Amino acid sequence: MSDIDSRAFFGAVLKAIACTRNHNPDESGYAEGVLAPTARIREFEKELGDRPLGPAEVDQVLAWLDSTFRTKHTPAEEREHYLRRVAEVTGQTRAQAAVAA
Repeated sequence: MSDIDSRAFFGAVLKAIACTRNHNPDESGYAEGVLAPTARIREFEKELGDRPLGPAEVDQVLAWLDSTFRTKHTPAEEREHYLRRVAEVTGQTRAQAAVAA
């Protein structure tokens, strides 16, 4: 995997979380399924500093993003849109692979 722009990657992931509407009427899981993964992503970004992301780290961040999508009951088309956007912004393909999953 080629080096990706970590700032662009985290920015695109966090933007996807912020812009995705919550379609889940049950608010009880929101803190665990959206707020906690978002906080983990932000904390991980700080811990990473200027070090490039490795493939396993990209996968972990995308798993946290997927958790927010599942909790919010985000439609598949919208998930695909945001994952493609993450891939476009960062010039990487791991998000594209996640679209197929």
